[in-house]
Amino acid sequence: MIQSLQQQDFSPTTIQWKPPKTAGADDFTNELELAAGSTAATAKVSQPADANSGEELGDPDVQDWLNSFYTQQAALNLPGDQAMGLNATVSYEPASGAPDLYSPDSMYGPDQIYQQALANQVGNQFATLSGANAADLTGQLPGIPTVQAQQAFDNWLAQTNAQRLASGQAIDTSAYWSDPGPVTLDGVTYTSAQLGYCGPGQSSGPEPIYIAANNQVGTNTFTVPGYSGTVTGIQPNRYYTLQQLEAAGLKAGQPNAQLNPGSWSETESA
Repeated sequence: MIQSLQQQDFSPTTIQWKPPKTAGADDFTNELELAAGSTAATAKVSQPADANSGEELGDPDVQDWLNSFYTQQAALNLPGDQAMGLNATVSYEPASGAPDLYSPDSMYGPDQIYQQALANQVGNQFATLSGANAADLTGQLPGIPTVQAQQAFDNWLAQTNAQRLASGQAIDTSAYWSDPGPVTLDGVTYTSAQLGYCGPGQSSGPEPIYIAANNQVGTNTFTVPGYSGTVTGIQPNRYYTLQQLEAAGLKAGQPNAQLNPGSWSETESA
């Protein structure tokens, strides 16, 4: 189904997305204490994200995000996208009969709706080209999960980013549902702003770039996924900002190949 589809490497199109963070994953099981009988709101309905801040979670404009995504892809001049015919006009809607992959108590972030939209585009386009059943290759767009699931995701992301900061790495810029509050790790307290929170449903910027050990091409020399050239003087198996990699020798001014998680509209309550 589409969840396994999402986790595959679609290298011909270089589309990148993160698999959904669901309550079924072992890493998240202890984070969730689910309320019986709770239901999810739809993704199009605004609801308070932080009662103390006065901010409200707006709506996800999926088409606008896809427009931006493919504008970025066009700048990268990727032949795989053109060969498969993927563009912002390909339907991101689930096919009739497609399953609902996200229960109300599933744990995922606000940007998962954009990742599912991308997966649906791939599924719909593959079905068009191959004659396969699109219902088997697409899934319903996720709505807003329960408060418990939102809090579990926010706590997981905050803890992850605290660990990143403690080890000197760039943070995951995915959006939070609401303010996670400060996190103290090994005696050091990180504020929610340091942990990447900048408003409900708001991504704090493009995702960092992961340099793996298999990116090494010489003595202390590494390639950078999505970019031309190499960097030196860094450690592998770590996350870096583009600016850090440019300081390590990557040529500046190249088309942006970083994934932008996406943000929901943001409104101020009266």
